[in-house]
Parts: sequence; C-alpha cells; structure tokens
Amino acid sequence: MELTDEVARRAVAALHRPWWKPADPFLLSLLMQKNADQNIRTVRLGILAAAFVNGLFCFLDSLLLPDVAGTLIMVRIGVGILFVALVELAARTTRSLTFIHLAAATGIMVAAIGWLIPALHSSEQVTLSQFMVFGTIFVLGANLFFNFRFWLSALASATVTIAFVYGLMVSLDINQVARSLLSLYFISILLLSLYFSWQLSLERYTSFLHSLQAQIQEKVAIEKGQQLEKIAETDPLTGLRNRRAISQHFLNMTRNGLAENEQIGLILVDVDYFKRFNDSLGHHAGDECLIELARVFAQTADEFGAIAGRHGGEEFVILSKVNSQTGLRELTEIFCKRVEALAIPHPDRGDDRNIVTISAGATMTRNDGSLELTVLLQQADRALYSSKFAGRATFTIYDPAETSRDASGENLAELLKLAIARELVSVVYQPFIDTRTNELIGYETLMRLRDFDGSLISPAVFIPVAEQTGAIHQLGRWAIEQACRDIARHGMGDVVSVNVSAMQLKTPGFPLQVTEIIGQFGISPKKLALEVTEGIDIALETQAQKNIEQLRAFGVQVWLDDFGTGFAGLAWLRRFDFDVVKIDRAFLHDCESARGSSMLQDIVRLLRNRGVHVLVEGVETKQQVELLKRLGVNTMQGFYLGRPQPLEAVLAHGSANNCA
Repeated sequence: MELTDEVARRAVAALHRPWWKPADPFLLSLLMQKNADQNIRTVRLGILAAAFVNGLFCFLDSLLLPDVAGTLIMVRIGVGILFVALVELAARTTRSLTFIHLAAATGIMVAAIGWLIPALHSSEQVTLSQFMVFGTIFVLGANLFFNFRFWLSALASATVTIAFVYGLMVSLDINQVARSLLSLYFISILLLSLYFSWQLSLERYTSFLHSLQAQIQEKVAIEKGQQLEKIAETDPLTGLRNRRAISQHFLNMTRNGLAENEQIGLILVDVDYFKRFNDSLGHHAGDECLIELARVFAQTADEFGAIAGRHGGEEFVILSKVNSQTGLRELTEIFCKRVEALAIPHPDRGDDRNIVTISAGATMTRNDGSLELTVLLQQADRALYSSKFAGRATFTIYDPAETSRDASGENLAELLKLAIARELVSVVYQPFIDTRTNELIGYETLMRLRDFDGSLISPAVFIPVAEQTGAIHQLGRWAIEQACRDIARHGMGDVVSVNVSAMQLKTPGFPLQVTEIIGQFGISPKKLALEVTEGIDIALETQAQKNIEQLRAFGVQVWLDDFGTGFAGLAWLRRFDFDVVKIDRAFLHDCESARGSSMLQDIVRLLRNRGVHVLVEGVETKQQVELLKRLGVNTMQGFYLGRPQPLEAVLAHGSANNCA
C-alpha cells in the first residue's frame, strides 16, 4: 500500500468523521487489501470448520427427525462439500477476497435454508421447534466468525433469521406463544450479533486509520529527516556536498576498501583572484560564478566517478579513486581545462588573462597507511599554495620530497616577515562549551594569515614554514598579546587559550615573556591558557619541562592539544601536569563504529582517572554532543557548537561580555 497524499488526506478526514457517518469506501477497500491474505486464510479455515460442525449435526438429525433425516444429511454434507470446494477453488485461482466472502456468505445462507426447508416437513414439529434453536449458529457465524464486510454480515444473518422466523410463524405446527418466543429469540440474536459485528468492524476500521496515521507520521518524519540530513550535508549556495558530507564520503571510501592498485586522490581547488572578481562585479556575480563552477565540477566528477564538494569560500574539493599519480595528474588537468573552457569574463585579475581560472593542489593516499583526510587536505593545501606562487591557473601534485625546498616556501617566508607590520595576520575565536550545562566557558584563539592579494593561507601551510624560519616566535608573541588585549577589554569568558609551538616552549625566557604580557594588560594569569601544539617531541626537553612548570607556578594554564596523535601521547602525561587535555577530533569522528566508540570511552576514562579536565574537539552533530554527555566529558568544541569568528562577530552576539 502506497502512502500517497490522497491516502493521507482521506485518513485524516476519516479520523475526524462522526461515528454515525458511513466509512470512507476507498479506505475500507485499502483495509481489505491490507489484510487480504489473512482474511482469505480465515475464510478458508472458517468454512472448513463450519462444514465440519454442520456435518456433526447429522447425528442429531437422525436422532430427532428420523422421518426426514436422509434428506437433511444429504443437504448438510452436499452443501458443505460444495462450498468448501468453491471457496478453496476461488482462494487458489482468483484470490479475490470479495468473491471468496460472497461464496462463504452464500454457503451459510444455503446451508441454513437448505436444511430448514426439508426439516419443516418433519412430523416431529415440537421437537423441530426446539431443534431450530441451533439455527442461531448460522446467524452468529455470519456476523462474528468470518470478518465479512458489515453489509454482507447483515445480509447473510438477516436472510437466515427471516427464513427461520418465517418457518416458525407460517409453517411450523406449534402454539402461537412458542412461535412468538422462538421468533423473538432469533431476532434478539440477530440484533445482538449485528451490534457486535458493527463494533468489531468499527474497531478494525479505526485501528486501521490509526495505523495509517502512524505510518503517515513516520513517513513524514523520515522525509523530514532525509531533508534535514540533505540540508546538513549540502552547501546551500552551490548544491554540492559540504565539508561534512565530503568527510563522510571519504570515511565510506576507506571503510569499503580499495582495489589492490587503487588509492584515494584528493584535489583542492581555489578560484584565482576571486576577491577581485567580487570587488569588481559584486557578490551576486560572485555567487553566480561559484554556482556555474560547481555545476562543471559536479558534471566532471560524475563523468569520472568522483565526488565534488565545496570546501568553503571559493575553495572546492574533489575525491576520486586513482590508480597512479599519472591518473591523478590527468584528472586534475581536466578540471582545470573545463573551467577555462567556460570562459567566464574576469575584469580585474591583475595579469594578462581575462577569464576565471582555478589553481589546484592534488595528493593521494599512499601505501604507508596515511588515510587521514586532514593529512591529505594539508598536503593538497601545500600543493595548492605552490600553484599560486607559480603564477596561478595551474596545478601541483604534492611531493613530500619537494615540500621543504619549493619556491612557495621561500616566498611565504618573506610574507611572514612582513605579516604583522602589514596587518596580514589576524585572530579568530572559537568557543568552548560546558558539556553539562551547555554554557559558554571561553574561546580558543586561532591565527589567520592572508596573502598580499587578500586570499587566506591555511595554517597547515604557514605554521610549518614559520617554525622552519623562526617566524613562529614573533607570530606567537603577537597572538598572546592579541588574546590578552581582548581579555582585558572584553572579558572573553573564563579562559582564552592560545596555541604555542613546541619551539616557543623550548625557548629560555618564554615564561618571563608571557608574564610580562599578562602584567602589561593587567589580567588574571588563570584567564590565559597555552595549548601545546604538536610539532616535535618535547617530552625529553629539560627546558620545555622547566618552562611548563614556571608557567603553571605563575598561574597560567597549560593545555595538551591533539592528545592521541603523534608525539602528544602518554609520555607527555607522565612528564607534565596539564590543566586540560584536548582529545583529537579523529577519535570522536571514529565513534560511528563500535571499535571507535570504545576507543574514545577508554581514553576519556584514562584521563578522568588521572584527574585531568577533558575537552573533546571536532563536535559536528547533535548525536556527538549526546555521546560526550554520556561519557562525562567536561568541555566540548566544534563547528556544531560555534565556528571560529573574528572578535567583531563574537561581540555582536554579546557572548564575550556575557561570559566574563
């Protein structure tokens, strides 16, 4: 049965219809169709049982009405065999419930009247009048034992009753009082059984309507869930998959397994000079441009069995199974050429081209087991940045051997030297939420860097270069100053964390530098937390240990970030006392499997047993929030709870001061 809008409309109307009004014939037919097999089975068994019971009365016929017993027995047996055969034949051939019901009801009427006519010719009139009481069995059978439609039950039972009352009043030779009493008895049985039959029919119909309503509500809930899921996984502007959907698709690709020579290729695409395109033609034109590019990406991806999604802003990501680096190179080139073939005019590129082009960075998983999406994105981001420094409108395949000595790294180093002076560096804040109360606790400070043309450079690209060149010391100090300045001015909740590099943490005098900044802005040391980011193993560094002890002694909180990955493991927990341990997002995202859920639970239990405050990052769904509540995690962070925002946006929501 298909739950169409028409069925839903009729069901709602039927549920609100007064009881005395007739039932909807369309819904009644659906009810009969729904239970057709069960009803056919009931009729087949019922007519067989009725014929058997009717045959047993042959003994009473011969005992009570011996003068007509032969005829009565022949009628009982003949009618029983005839209609059992007729119902069985119909059940095996036509499968028409209506015909089978008509056959069974006719059988009841023929059996009753067929017995009554010869019985009335018996000379044992008084005995017959008493024996006729059993005729009510036919009435009850028609009304209660076969699940007939009510009109058919009423027709069959009324016909039998009329026949017996007529026989009693006209043909039977007994006194008038006995005739009247017996007739009244038959009529009473008829009315009572009809009432029960009507009630049963009404209950079956009402139950069916409620069942329909439940199914309709379930269908609506499923459809809404599917719509919400689609919305949650679809970029609203382009209609492509968003980051969440891409992550899920990547996870599915890794779980479903790859062929022997297959790897997962990832292409990160950025629209060249898109900020200038927006500034020249307006944001509406920019949106139209992104929509058109998304259409081409989706068509090309479908053509090659790939998946296209929007990574954010003017960045897109493509996932595809590839057999070699050559195959990845060819696929990336196709995407670049398809965009150039659109020939979308670009009036303000700043070079000799006048159309929209893309730069791309591509990478692929390797046999070393590097299947983490975040790792691939970082690699593709670095390759993309190389494409930009190579003049844009080109693509680069990530090569680990070239990472440390490519031209982009050299140019980026120059950019980092000027970043603070040219105001190319900024910070955004992402909130921490108390898992138990859902209240905002504070913020994590995240550094952002823009190129000279205004395009964003990923932290995965500029942080390693900053560490290699030593620029991380200057940038790190600037980030701490910015966070302390905003704490002093706006409160920013109970705590604000700043990521510090392991290189900063190993530097003599780093604690003094931090305390000077805190004193300069006059804030409480406990309002500042330093997150030790992964870079190199500091577990054996004596200076790092001293610096951590001095910072904590002064009152500054020291947090361990990315716990469970790389160097950030048990060795650090053994050597250092951390105020907060942040569990890496990968463990939360693996909780869709029983093994992943068990792993996260074990990590949380380990940290809680050591008396450590536990923070889990990467929360992207309501289900993940509920899971963290059940696990007893203290604090959580992620896009579902709040995305990184500039200070202006934080203040616009009023959350910074409210939590001070």
